[in-house]
Parts: sequence; structure tokens; C-alpha cells
Amino acid sequence: MALMHDNVTRGAFGRPTVLIVDDEKLQLDQLVDSLSDLNIEIFQGANGEEALEIIDSQSPSLVIMDIRIPVLDGVSTVDQLASRSGRTKIILMTGDPTSLKSAYDRRPDVFTIIEKPIPLRVLRRFVIDALGLAG
Repeated sequence: MALMHDNVTRGAFGRPTVLIVDDEKLQLDQLVDSLSDLNIEIFQGANGEEALEIIDSQSPSLVIMDIRIPVLDGVSTVDQLASRSGRTKIILMTGDPTSLKSAYDRRPDVFTIIEKPIPLRVLRRFVIDALGLAG
């Protein structure tokens, strides 16, 4: 059995929960695929508004979110999360270098910010570290 941090939220099946938010379906599918063999429960969203709804209903331990998403961008979504209780860890992603700097300036409290294209093995390592999974 994998060791996990005490503050990791577990889903209906007793596994840590992860929300992945990206409006690019291909990217979303790749991310889900790359993490599907970990002992985690994965939820998916396409925009910041959906992300907040899923976070409110599922309380994921980790959110992996693109910065440039419709309705409510990733940084603004994290801003709204900061006012809510909980210890959700956040990994932000972006393919835009100016968004990268802006995100670091506005949200220094996120777990990490990754530049796209993301090496999937690197993302897996961040997820394993964020959730305290043995791996």
C-alpha cells in the first residue's frame, strides 16, 4: 500500500483525488492517461467555473490546471480557492512564458507551475510528490 500524507483527501474508493482542468481535449486526455496507473481517482474539467464546482463537490487533494482556460482562467480560479477552506495543492500549467511569470508573481503559494509542453514523467513525479505516494 502506498504511503500518503495525512492531509490527502480520499475519494469514494479510498484513493487520493486529483482534478485535471484543461480546455484542450487532447491535452486533457494525455494527462489523464499518463496518471491513470497511479492509485488515484481523477476528475476532469474544461474551465475555471467547472473546476470550482468539482472542487466544491469532490474536495480534491490536488488540482492540475492550465492557466489559459475559458470562463475563469487558472490564476483567477486559484485566487477564488484561496478564500475557501481546504488544503488543495495546485499545479498550474502554461505554454505562455508571460503567463508563467505572472502566475508566479500572483500565486507564489501554488505547489508548482509547469511550462508546456509538459514532459509527462516530470508531471508524474510532481503528482507523486504532492500526494506523498510511494513511487
